[in-house]
Amino acid sequence: MSDHTRFHLRAGRYRGHRPLTAQPRRAKLMRPLAISRFATFSLILLAIVLGGCQGRDKTAGRAQPVIKFTKIPIAGADDPGKTSEISGRVIDAEPGLQVVLYSKGVAAWWVQPFANQPFTQIRPDSTWGSWTHPGSHYAALLVGPTFDAPATTDVLPTEGVFATAVEQGGVPVWQEWWFPLACVALGLMFIFVSYRLRLRHTTKTMNLRFEERLAERMRVAQELHDTLLQGVISASMQLDVAADHLPPDSPVQPALRHILQIMSQVVDEGRNTLRGLRSSTEGAHDLENAFLRVPQELGADHQVAYSVLVEGTAVPLLAVIHEEVYSIAREALVNAFRHSGASRIEVELEYMPNRMRVLVRDNGKGINPDVLRTGRDGHWGLSGMRERTERIGAKLKIMSGPSAGTEVELSIPGNIVFHIPPSSGLWGWLSKPKLPMTREQAAKLESGILK
Repeated sequence: MSDHTRFHLRAGRYRGHRPLTAQPRRAKLMRPLAISRFATFSLILLAIVLGGCQGRDKTAGRAQPVIKFTKIPIAGADDPGKTSEISGRVIDAEPGLQVVLYSKGVAAWWVQPFANQPFTQIRPDSTWGSWTHPGSHYAALLVGPTFDAPATTDVLPTEGVFATAVEQGGVPVWQEWWFPLACVALGLMFIFVSYRLRLRHTTKTMNLRFEERLAERMRVAQELHDTLLQGVISASMQLDVAADHLPPDSPVQPALRHILQIMSQVVDEGRNTLRGLRSSTEGAHDLENAFLRVPQELGADHQVAYSVLVEGTAVPLLAVIHEEVYSIAREALVNAFRHSGASRIEVELEYMPNRMRVLVRDNGKGINPDVLRTGRDGHWGLSGMRERTERIGAKLKIMSGPSAGTEVELSIPGNIVFHIPPSSGLWGWLSKPKLPMTREQAAKLESGILK
């Protein structure tokens, strides 16, 4: 290396150029300084965060107190002779605070309960309670112990008041929106219950009278059997013996035979009538069996196809109604067996929640329209059926044609005929409402029983 080169190297060295070997040593010296600066910055940031949290805690600790009502008296105005209880609670109230109550009269606010007792103490559980005279509005003020409460004021004070609550007085019960509806509902319920009790009492009375009538019918049937019917039978037998002793060519013979035939028919009809009197009583709880015995009672032709069908659950009928239902249907069967010339006769009993239906049909020759409208001379079958139907508040429909047979349909409301209506579920109850027996129907029914 030349001297010139050495000179420049030395010159550069003295001018501040440091050799490469000197840089790591200076980096080691600067590293502790950077760490100390970072730690100082972290401490400052932590102090700021903690200071902010403390500031928020202090702010939360200084939350505004709140006063509330828990019980408001009924609204009124300027009635010094009446007081009501009033109560409430406070939230975040500092110790030493009290409550001042005001009631608004017609023109101003009045301190409560009295002018010389304006303060209400706050209990340890933060609740308060006192008495107040009636007013249109009520106010509760949370104040300090040195608060000077005016006895009356047009405007509620605000100076020295930490919290205020104002509520309108409660509405009396008779002024609530639901009170008239409740009165109407109670009135309707009372009327309904009274009506049901009255109807129940009437039904019970009619049942008792019906039982008396049944007992009387049994007595009459027994008397008829033992006296009139037996007398006619005895007279018929003696007349038959007398006819046998007459010569065959006697002119009186045909007349006596005709009388014997009439008397035999009277005996048969009398026996059938007595069977009907007893059957309606014996079958009071089983209409199906009662109707099954009708052909035997009538001595009907066994070649006629006869059937009794039952739809639904058979339930007992009210005794006061059973006789009428049985009598109407039996009269329809008597007409079918004796006059229709049918080869098939059916009885259908249908039990439904809101009604009972009795249907008697045959495939006979039908009923003449004039007879169907006015009845047959000397016979009271159709008119008697209609009278009985009207008496119990039922509906009777008779349909007949010259070659279509006859159909007699009797429909009785369920509340009239059943002790307990058969159930078909909630939907059946809702879709088929029962109509109560009217007063006119009850009167007709009772008058019919007393006949």
